[in-house]
Amino acid sequence: MNLELRRRPGTVGLMILFVCTGNTCRSAMAAALYRDQLAKVDEGRPILEVVSAGTDVNSVGGPATPEAVQALAERGIDLSDHQARPVDNTLLAEADLVVVMTRRQEAAVGTLEATVRPRTFLFGEAARLAGTVGPRQDRTFREWVESLASARGGHFTGGRIVDEVLDPWGGTIDDYRRCADRLDGFCSAFVRLVI
Repeated sequence: MNLELRRRPGTVGLMILFVCTGNTCRSAMAAALYRDQLAKVDEGRPILEVVSAGTDVNSVGGPATPEAVQALAERGIDLSDHQARPVDNTLLAEADLVVVMTRRQEAAVGTLEATVRPRTFLFGEAARLAGTVGPRQDRTFREWVESLASARGGHFTGGRIVDEVLDPWGGTIDDYRRCADRLDGFCSAFVRLVI
C-alpha cells in the first residue's frame, strides 16, 4: 500500500493536515467533511490539499471505523477508501496548517516537530480564531495562519477544553453522528474564511 503523500493535480500547493490519535475516526471524518464543504464553495479555484493522519496509528493503511464510514455515508460522503497513516516529520513540514482534535495531540505534534507549533491549532480553536481574524481575502495563506497564531496572544496554545473534539472510538453510532455534527459545524465555520 502506498501511503506516501502526493499532491493532487490542480491543487495550489497548500495543505491542511487534520490529526487525531488513530486516524480512523475524527481526523479522517474531519478531512472528508472539510473536502466536501470546500467543494461546495470552491467556485472553480484550485483547491487546498486536505489530508489526515494520527499520532498513534495501530494499523497503518487500515480503514476508518465502520461507524465513521456509516456516519459520513448518511451525509452522502464516502469514507470507505480511507487508509490510516501516522503523522510524521514529512507531513508536518509540508502542512501549511495543522488541525488537531485534542491538546494531547497538539503536544505530540509539537514534540515531533517543534517548528510546526505556531501553525498547529485545536479544531475548535482554529474556527474560533478564524472568526476573530476574519476571512483570508487578500492575505496569503501563510499570512492568514500567522494572524491566527497572533490572535492567541503570544501563546503556543490558546485552546480550551471546549475547543477539543472528543473521540467517539468504541462508542455507538450516535456518538459518531454527534462527532460528525461537531466536526461539520467547525468545517462550515472555517472553510469560507480560509479560501
